[in-house]
Amino acid sequence: MAEVASELGLQVHQKGRQHQLRGRIDDIDIAVETTSERVAGDIRYFTDFEIRAPDQPAGRIVGAGIRQNVIAGMTGAESLIIGDPAFDEAVFLEGDQATLLAHLDAEARSAVITATKAGWELEDFTWSNRKSGRVTNAEKIGALLDAGMAAAQALRLSNDQSAALRERAEKDPLPGVRAAAAEAMNTRAINADALMANVSAAPEPVTPENALEALDEYYTPRSLEAALMLAAAGDDRQDVRSRLSMAIMTRERIAESIEALAKVGGPGELTVLNSVFGEHEAAAKAAIAEIEARQ
Repeated sequence: MAEVASELGLQVHQKGRQHQLRGRIDDIDIAVETTSERVAGDIRYFTDFEIRAPDQPAGRIVGAGIRQNVIAGMTGAESLIIGDPAFDEAVFLEGDQATLLAHLDAEARSAVITATKAGWELEDFTWSNRKSGRVTNAEKIGALLDAGMAAAQALRLSNDQSAALRERAEKDPLPGVRAAAAEAMNTRAINADALMANVSAAPEPVTPENALEALDEYYTPRSLEAALMLAAAGDDRQDVRSRLSMAIMTRERIAESIEALAKVGGPGELTVLNSVFGEHEAAAKAAIAEIEARQ
Protein backbone atom coordinates (compact mmCIF):
# COMPACT_ATOMS: atom_id res chain seq x y z
CA MET A 1 0.00 0.00 0.00
CA ALA A 2 2.81 2.41 0.83
CA GLU A 3 4.35 1.85 -2.59
CA VAL A 4 1.03 2.47 -4.36
CA ALA A 5 0.36 5.53 -2.18
CA SER A 6 3.72 7.00 -3.13
CA GLU A 7 3.05 6.47 -6.84
CA LEU A 8 -0.50 7.84 -6.83
CA GLY A 9 -0.26 10.55 -4.19
CA LEU A 10 -2.50 8.77 -1.66
CA GLN A 11 -2.18 8.18 2.09
CA VAL A 12 -1.82 5.00 4.16
CA HIS A 13 -3.30 4.64 7.65
CA GLN A 14 -2.79 1.73 10.05
CA LYS A 15 -4.93 0.49 12.93
CA GLY A 16 -3.58 -2.64 14.53
CA ARG A 17 -3.10 -5.25 11.81
CA GLN A 18 -5.47 -3.47 9.44
CA HIS A 19 -4.36 -0.91 6.88
CA GLN A 20 -6.19 1.70 4.82
CA LEU A 21 -5.15 3.37 1.58
CA ARG A 22 -7.18 6.50 0.92
CA GLY A 23 -7.17 9.64 -1.15
CA ARG A 24 -8.42 11.34 -4.28
CA ILE A 25 -7.17 11.40 -7.84
CA ASP A 26 -8.71 14.35 -9.70
CA ASP A 27 -12.32 14.12 -8.45
CA ILE A 28 -12.37 10.36 -7.83
CA ASP A 29 -12.28 9.07 -4.24
CA ILE A 30 -10.28 5.87 -3.69
CA ALA A 31 -10.22 3.56 -0.68
CA VAL A 32 -8.44 0.24 -0.14
CA GLU A 33 -8.53 -1.43 3.26
CA THR A 34 -7.88 -4.76 4.90
CA THR A 35 -10.83 -6.07 6.89
CA SER A 36 -11.64 -9.20 8.86
CA GLU A 37 -14.76 -11.24 9.54
CA ARG A 38 -15.40 -14.14 11.90
CA VAL A 39 -16.84 -17.11 10.01
CA ALA A 40 -17.72 -20.31 11.87
CA GLY A 41 -15.26 -19.41 14.62
CA ASP A 42 -12.42 -18.60 12.23
CA ILE A 43 -11.18 -15.11 11.33
CA ARG A 44 -10.99 -14.46 7.62
CA TYR A 45 -9.18 -11.49 6.13
CA PHE A 46 -10.14 -9.52 3.03
CA THR A 47 -8.90 -6.58 1.01
CA ASP A 48 -11.75 -4.25 0.05
CA PHE A 49 -11.44 -1.76 -2.82
CA GLU A 50 -13.86 1.15 -3.35
CA ILE A 51 -14.07 3.91 -5.96
CA ARG A 52 -16.50 6.83 -5.91
CA ALA A 53 -16.60 8.92 -9.07
CA PRO A 54 -19.01 11.63 -10.26
CA ASP A 55 -21.77 10.93 -12.76
CA GLN A 56 -22.00 7.15 -12.41
CA PRO A 57 -25.30 5.67 -13.60
CA ALA A 58 -27.99 4.47 -11.25
CA GLY A 59 -28.34 0.70 -11.32
CA ARG A 60 -26.15 -2.37 -10.88
CA ILE A 61 -23.26 -3.52 -13.06
CA VAL A 62 -21.55 -6.81 -12.20
CA GLY A 63 -19.69 -9.57 -14.00
CA ALA A 64 -22.02 -12.25 -15.33
CA GLY A 65 -20.11 -15.12 -13.74
CA ILE A 66 -21.51 -18.18 -12.03
CA ARG A 67 -21.83 -16.45 -8.65
CA GLN A 68 -23.74 -13.51 -10.13
CA ASN A 69 -26.01 -15.79 -12.16
CA VAL A 70 -26.90 -17.76 -9.02
CA ILE A 71 -27.70 -14.53 -7.16
CA ALA A 72 -29.79 -13.27 -10.07
CA GLY A 73 -31.68 -16.55 -10.21
CA MET A 74 -32.49 -16.36 -6.52
CA THR A 75 -33.86 -12.82 -6.81
CA GLY A 76 -35.62 -13.36 -10.12
CA ALA A 77 -33.64 -10.57 -11.77
CA GLU A 78 -32.80 -10.72 -15.46
CA SER A 79 -29.95 -8.82 -17.05
CA LEU A 80 -30.76 -5.97 -19.40
CA ILE A 81 -29.72 -6.61 -23.00
CA ILE A 82 -28.12 -3.64 -24.77
CA GLY A 83 -27.35 -5.18 -28.14
CA ASP A 84 -23.59 -5.72 -27.80
CA PRO A 85 -23.15 -9.53 -27.79
CA ALA A 86 -19.74 -9.51 -26.10
CA PHE A 87 -20.90 -7.11 -23.41
CA ASP A 88 -24.26 -8.81 -22.87
CA GLU A 89 -22.50 -12.15 -22.34
CA ALA A 90 -19.89 -10.77 -19.94
CA VAL A 91 -21.84 -8.24 -17.84
CA PHE A 92 -25.03 -8.39 -15.75
CA LEU A 93 -27.03 -5.13 -15.76
CA GLU A 94 -29.92 -3.98 -13.58
CA GLY A 95 -31.60 -0.58 -13.77
CA ASP A 96 -33.19 1.77 -16.27
CA GLN A 97 -32.15 0.71 -19.77
CA ALA A 98 -32.16 4.23 -21.21
CA THR A 99 -29.94 5.54 -18.41
CA LEU A 100 -27.45 2.70 -18.69
CA LEU A 101 -27.31 2.87 -22.49
CA ALA A 102 -26.60 6.59 -22.32
CA HIS A 103 -23.48 5.88 -20.27
CA LEU A 104 -22.35 2.76 -22.14
CA ASP A 105 -20.65 3.88 -25.33
CA ALA A 106 -18.16 1.51 -26.99
CA GLU A 107 -15.23 2.74 -24.88
CA ALA A 108 -17.21 2.39 -21.64
CA ARG A 109 -18.40 -1.11 -22.55
CA SER A 110 -14.83 -2.27 -23.10
CA ALA A 111 -13.64 -0.71 -19.82
CA VAL A 112 -16.56 -2.22 -17.89
CA ILE A 113 -15.90 -5.71 -19.26
CA THR A 114 -12.27 -5.44 -18.14
CA ALA A 115 -13.26 -4.12 -14.70
CA THR A 116 -15.95 -6.73 -14.02
CA LYS A 117 -13.61 -9.54 -15.07
CA ALA A 118 -11.22 -8.19 -12.40
CA GLY A 119 -14.03 -8.41 -9.81
CA TRP A 120 -15.34 -4.84 -9.81
CA GLU A 121 -19.07 -4.17 -9.50
CA LEU A 122 -21.11 -0.97 -9.46
CA GLU A 123 -24.03 -0.50 -7.07
CA ASP A 124 -25.40 2.60 -5.34
CA PHE A 125 -23.13 4.75 -7.56
CA THR A 126 -20.03 3.11 -6.03
CA TRP A 127 -17.53 0.68 -7.56
CA SER A 128 -16.37 -2.03 -5.15
CA ASN A 129 -14.17 -5.11 -5.29
CA ARG A 130 -13.44 -7.63 -2.51
CA LYS A 131 -10.44 -9.96 -2.59
CA SER A 132 -9.83 -12.77 -0.11
CA GLY A 133 -6.81 -12.35 2.12
CA ARG A 134 -4.45 -9.41 2.36
CA VAL A 135 -3.38 -8.22 -1.08
CA THR A 136 0.24 -7.21 -0.48
CA ASN A 137 1.53 -6.99 -4.05
CA ALA A 138 1.78 -3.33 -5.09
CA GLU A 139 1.54 -4.19 -8.78
CA LYS A 140 -1.70 -6.12 -8.24
CA ILE A 141 -3.22 -3.32 -6.13
CA GLY A 142 -2.28 -0.79 -8.81
CA ALA A 143 -3.67 -2.94 -11.62
CA LEU A 144 -6.99 -3.42 -9.81
CA LEU A 145 -7.30 0.31 -9.14
CA ASP A 146 -6.44 1.09 -12.77
CA ALA A 147 -9.21 -1.22 -14.02
CA GLY A 148 -11.81 0.22 -11.65
CA MET A 149 -10.86 3.84 -12.33
CA ALA A 150 -10.88 3.28 -16.10
CA ALA A 151 -14.46 1.98 -15.91
CA ALA A 152 -15.59 4.83 -13.65
CA GLN A 153 -14.02 7.45 -15.91
CA ALA A 154 -15.39 5.88 -19.10
CA LEU A 155 -18.96 5.85 -17.73
CA ARG A 156 -19.02 9.61 -17.17
CA LEU A 157 -21.05 11.62 -19.69
CA SER A 158 -19.61 14.47 -21.75
CA ASN A 159 -23.10 15.91 -22.36
CA ASP A 160 -26.60 15.43 -20.97
CA GLN A 161 -28.17 11.99 -20.77
CA SER A 162 -30.76 12.53 -23.52
CA ALA A 163 -28.09 13.68 -25.98
CA ALA A 164 -25.87 10.72 -25.05
CA LEU A 165 -28.74 8.27 -25.61
CA ARG A 166 -29.48 9.86 -28.99
CA GLU A 167 -25.81 9.52 -29.94
CA ARG A 168 -25.94 5.84 -29.03
CA ALA A 169 -29.02 5.40 -31.24
CA GLU A 170 -27.45 7.21 -34.20
CA LYS A 171 -23.70 6.59 -34.08
CA ASP A 172 -22.88 3.48 -32.06
CA PRO A 173 -20.76 1.10 -34.17
CA LEU A 174 -23.01 -1.87 -33.34
CA PRO A 175 -26.50 -2.11 -34.93
CA GLY A 176 -27.87 -3.96 -31.89
CA VAL A 177 -26.92 -1.11 -29.59
CA ARG A 178 -28.37 1.45 -32.01
CA ALA A 179 -31.67 -0.46 -32.08
CA ALA A 180 -31.81 -0.85 -28.28
CA ALA A 181 -31.09 2.85 -27.77
CA ALA A 182 -33.74 3.87 -30.30
CA GLU A 183 -36.29 1.67 -28.54
CA ALA A 184 -35.30 3.14 -25.15
CA MET A 185 -35.70 6.67 -26.54
CA ASN A 186 -39.17 5.81 -27.82
CA THR A 187 -40.20 4.31 -24.47
CA ARG A 188 -38.89 7.35 -22.62
CA ALA A 189 -40.81 9.68 -24.97
CA ILE A 190 -44.05 7.73 -24.40
CA ASN A 191 -43.56 7.90 -20.63
CA ALA A 192 -42.82 11.62 -20.81
CA ASP A 193 -46.03 12.22 -22.78
CA ALA A 194 -47.99 10.29 -20.16
CA LEU A 195 -46.43 12.33 -17.36
CA MET A 196 -47.21 15.59 -19.13
CA ALA A 197 -50.80 14.45 -19.55
CA ASN A 198 -50.98 13.82 -15.82
CA VAL A 199 -49.54 17.24 -15.07
CA SER A 200 -52.02 18.89 -17.43
CA ALA A 201 -54.86 17.11 -15.72
CA ALA A 202 -53.77 18.35 -12.28
CA PRO A 203 -52.14 21.78 -12.66
CA GLU A 204 -53.13 23.14 -9.25
CA PRO A 205 -50.31 24.33 -7.00
CA VAL A 206 -48.91 22.00 -4.37
CA THR A 207 -50.35 22.59 -0.93
CA PRO A 208 -50.06 20.76 2.41
CA GLU A 209 -53.48 19.24 1.64
CA ASN A 210 -52.54 17.74 -1.75
CA ALA A 211 -48.79 17.21 -1.19
CA LEU A 212 -49.03 13.43 -0.81
CA GLU A 213 -51.07 13.15 -4.00
CA ALA A 214 -48.53 15.30 -5.87
CA LEU A 215 -45.68 13.23 -4.46
CA ASP A 216 -47.11 10.16 -6.20
CA GLU A 217 -46.36 11.72 -9.61
CA TYR A 218 -42.71 11.05 -8.70
CA TYR A 219 -40.90 12.33 -11.82
CA THR A 220 -42.72 15.65 -12.20
CA PRO A 221 -41.68 19.07 -10.84
CA ARG A 222 -44.83 19.04 -8.69
CA SER A 223 -43.64 15.81 -7.10
CA LEU A 224 -40.35 17.42 -6.10
CA GLU A 225 -42.17 20.49 -4.82
CA ALA A 226 -44.28 18.18 -2.66
CA ALA A 227 -41.20 16.34 -1.36
CA LEU A 228 -39.54 19.63 -0.42
CA MET A 229 -42.70 20.80 1.34
CA LEU A 230 -43.15 17.54 3.25
CA ALA A 231 -39.47 17.43 4.26
CA ALA A 232 -39.71 20.98 5.60
CA ALA A 233 -42.55 19.75 7.78
CA GLY A 234 -40.38 16.88 9.07
CA ASP A 235 -42.01 14.12 7.01
CA ASP A 236 -39.30 11.48 6.55
CA ARG A 237 -41.31 8.76 4.79
CA GLN A 238 -39.45 6.71 2.18
CA ASP A 239 -41.22 8.31 -0.80
CA VAL A 240 -40.07 11.77 0.32
CA ARG A 241 -36.48 10.65 0.74
CA SER A 242 -36.50 8.77 -2.58
CA ARG A 243 -37.80 11.79 -4.51
CA LEU A 244 -35.19 14.06 -2.94
CA SER A 245 -32.46 11.52 -3.75
CA MET A 246 -33.64 11.36 -7.36
CA ALA A 247 -33.53 15.15 -7.58
CA ILE A 248 -29.93 15.18 -6.34
CA MET A 249 -28.92 12.53 -8.87
CA THR A 250 -30.52 14.48 -11.73
CA ARG A 251 -29.31 17.85 -10.34
CA GLU A 252 -32.89 19.11 -10.13
CA ARG A 253 -33.11 21.96 -7.60
CA ILE A 254 -30.08 20.28 -6.10
CA ALA A 255 -29.24 22.86 -3.43
CA GLU A 256 -32.77 22.77 -2.01
CA SER A 257 -32.91 18.98 -2.24
CA ILE A 258 -29.63 18.53 -0.36
CA GLU A 259 -30.83 20.89 2.37
CA ALA A 260 -34.14 19.03 2.65
CA LEU A 261 -32.51 15.60 2.69
CA ALA A 262 -30.26 16.77 5.53
CA LYS A 263 -33.41 17.20 7.63
CA VAL A 264 -35.11 13.88 6.87
CA GLY A 265 -32.45 11.57 5.42
CA GLY A 266 -31.13 8.43 7.03
CA PRO A 267 -28.22 6.02 6.45
CA GLY A 268 -29.73 4.92 3.14
CA GLU A 269 -29.31 8.40 1.68
CA LEU A 270 -25.62 8.80 2.55
CA THR A 271 -24.51 7.09 -0.67
CA VAL A 272 -26.40 9.60 -2.80
CA LEU A 273 -24.95 12.53 -0.88
CA ASN A 274 -21.46 11.05 -1.11
CA SER A 275 -21.80 11.03 -4.92
CA VAL A 276 -22.12 14.84 -5.05
CA PHE A 277 -18.99 16.62 -6.23
CA GLY A 278 -18.11 20.13 -7.37
CA GLU A 279 -20.18 23.19 -6.55
CA HIS A 280 -22.55 21.43 -4.13
CA GLU A 281 -20.04 19.04 -2.50
CA ALA A 282 -19.62 21.13 0.66
CA ALA A 283 -23.39 21.26 1.19
CA ALA A 284 -23.62 17.50 0.67
CA LYS A 285 -20.85 16.88 3.24
CA ALA A 286 -22.68 19.13 5.72
CA ALA A 287 -25.88 17.16 5.11
CA ILE A 288 -24.03 13.89 5.72
CA ALA A 289 -22.72 15.24 9.02
CA GLU A 290 -26.24 16.32 10.04
CA ILE A 291 -27.69 12.89 9.22
CA GLU A 292 -24.90 11.04 11.01
CA ALA A 293 -25.37 13.23 14.09
CA ARG A 294 -28.94 11.94 14.37
CA GLN A 295 -27.94 8.28 14.32
